[in-house]
Amino acid sequence: MTFSHAIWLAIGGGVGTLVRAGVAILALRLCGREFPWGTLAVNLIGSFLFGVIVSLGRGRMGFPAGCETILLVGFLGGFTTYSSFAFQSYEFFEQGRPLLAGAYVVGTVVSGLVFVWAGVIIGRLGSG
Repeated sequence: MTFSHAIWLAIGGGVGTLVRAGVAILALRLCGREFPWGTLAVNLIGSFLFGVIVSLGRGRMGFPAGCETILLVGFLGGFTTYSSFAFQSYEFFEQGRPLLAGAYVVGTVVSGLVFVWAGVIIGRLGSG
């Protein structure tokens, strides 16, 4: 990895983190604190964008060398929140709310897979 690539990776991560914070604040304002809506939204949006980026980058469109890594590892690495997801699931169990924990885990994983699939389809349509 070159120094300039590392800088772009860091910039992508920083931007992803800032966008994540914005989504979390918006979700908190719109949906309240009773459920981790911000984390769920970020995980679903991140899953969708991952599918779009991969399908566009590896399709006919292609990306310049290193661009896919900057987007996936940098931006989406700063944006997505699976560590928060794991901890929040744990907290639901600790609070004696196993059904909510199970619904959150299954809902996030299944929805993430569906959103990746949708992103790949959209990305393929965009690449011609």
